Amino acid sequence: MRSITTYSGEFLMSPRNDFAFRLLFGDPNNSDILLDLVNAILPDHFQSVVCTDPHLLNPDTKRECILDIKALSDSGVHVDIEMQVLDLKSMEKRSLFYWAKMYLDQLNKGQSYHELNRTIAINILDYMLMPAEDFHTCFQAYDKIHDILMSDVFEIHFLELPKVHRCKVQYEGTELLSWLTFLNADTEEEIIMATEGKSAIQKAHHTLQIMSLDEENQRLYEAREMFLHDQATRMYEAKEEGLEEGMKKGMKKGMEEGKETVAKNLLSRGMGDEFVIETTGLDQSIIDKLKKTLSLPIQ
Repeated sequence: MRSITTYSGEFLMSPRNDFAFRLLFGDPNNSDILLDLVNAILPDHFQSVVCTDPHLLNPDTKRECILDIKALSDSGVHVDIEMQVLDLKSMEKRSLFYWAKMYLDQLNKGQSYHELNRTIAINILDYMLMPAEDFHTCFQAYDKIHDILMSDVFEIHFLELPKVHRCKVQYEGTELLSWLTFLNADTEEEIIMATEGKSAIQKAHHTLQIMSLDEENQRLYEAREMFLHDQATRMYEAKEEGLEEGMKKGMKKGMEEGKETVAKNLLSRGMGDEFVIETTGLDQSIIDKLKKTLSLPIQ
């Protein structure tokens, strides 16, 4: 189970667990540490941020749940922050979808387009995604021929935690390195190093300790860890089974059938349609056909 190794041997949640991340940064009482984290990632230097969905639903460990944090800055910028621990092959498209939904949700019937505000998606990943050596990549709407920014309303960030150690020299002395070191820590020693001279991270560490003492939090944390472990195992096993079967049946046709085998394995294990589509790249119509063959209900 993912947790922090402490000097005393006491249990300490890892903020890489998306439930713990949401519990820590989504609490309205911790808006100051959320602000400090956001300002470490973005150059805007917001004066305040408010979590716009502060109610934390207990995660249903039997299905995938979304534990991202939606926040609004003092200047009207909408920010969505997600800790993602599963290596989703469609992460880029997923992030675009969530960005688009957050952008569109700003506009009510009868309002004009000029009322749409800048919208930023921040994805903190516990795996490597981009080909860049840097752990921080930022995407905007540019004309790559003339280097013209179409609009500043679109912005998506990816922060890859496994790359933090290799980029220490490049980011030495920055708030961003301190925060990512805290989030990426496996030991209490690493956390203490990240908190040196950083009052917001010190508060985050203290809050994490208090959270970890609560028995209900522990139960939900452990249940979420078990769910994530099972999810990762199912993804690996289903892909291995599907690809092996696909290789036996030829290249192009075999790969398509392999994807369907992967999808069947995921569906039979109770995975949701959205997750199966993200994992296999198959469209909804094929998923529905496969569910019929498995006698599963169609949404």
